[in-house]
Amino acid sequence: MSTLPTPQPPDAAHFAAPVCHNCGAELTTPFCGRCGQKRAHRLDFGAVRAEAWQSYRVFEFGIVKAAWRLAHSPGHIAREFVLGARAKHVHPLKLLLIAIGVLLLILFRANHLASQDANLGQAMELVRAYANWSVSLGVFAITAASLLVLRWRQPYNVTEHLVLGLYVHFLVIAANIVVWLPALLLRHPEFLAAHKLFRAWPMDGIEALIMVLAFRQFFLLEWRRDWWRLLLAAGAFIAIKFLLVRLYSLAVIKIVLAQIAPSA
Repeated sequence: MSTLPTPQPPDAAHFAAPVCHNCGAELTTPFCGRCGQKRAHRLDFGAVRAEAWQSYRVFEFGIVKAAWRLAHSPGHIAREFVLGARAKHVHPLKLLLIAIGVLLLILFRANHLASQDANLGQAMELVRAYANWSVSLGVFAITAASLLVLRWRQPYNVTEHLVLGLYVHFLVIAANIVVWLPALLLRHPEFLAAHKLFRAWPMDGIEALIMVLAFRQFFLLEWRRDWWRLLLAAGAFIAIKFLLVRLYSLAVIKIVLAQIAPSA
């Protein structure tokens, strides 16, 4: 009958041993050469608190700093990322997914508050749920406008144009979040009615302006010489986005009708 090995106590000698306690490799530096883990020390409340704060700080502050830099120079950052500065900048897909997640939470909260004032049918609830995901269509419109109008400028491939589209659409989503926030903070009926009436009409212009500024930086264009190309790209973006939204709306209607038909 075999006996179980005596467990190693978490004492000072255990943590002082020159071995990585994550993968078992020999440890000669503060970081393991095999798995990359930092030399482990015995846990106490201060260590757990410091590690949790470090993880929170890296995540939250990194995202805030990346968003601030993007607000000033989205095209420059996208260009640097495409040209190889990957560790310097937050991945555009990570930024976009975070922004979409925050916007969906805001839309869910706003729709939940609105549903308390009006009894919506099953079909309308489904339409609104699917419609929230239309926020992701803009990245395809931005990328398509870039490819159609400005592909001649630099020999970028489709993926590199998509990187630009992801960074730009992150700013577009951030602008939408800013527009939606007052509806959550101020619940006066008159304000909500005015907000619902006016929140949508300036967004196409704001989104096109963000895109034009990013395109100018990314493709190294000049206002005086290339204004018509930037204007053409903005027009292509608005037209393509309108077409995509219409097609998506038709698809949502068909899906909703198919879902409610069996229960009708």
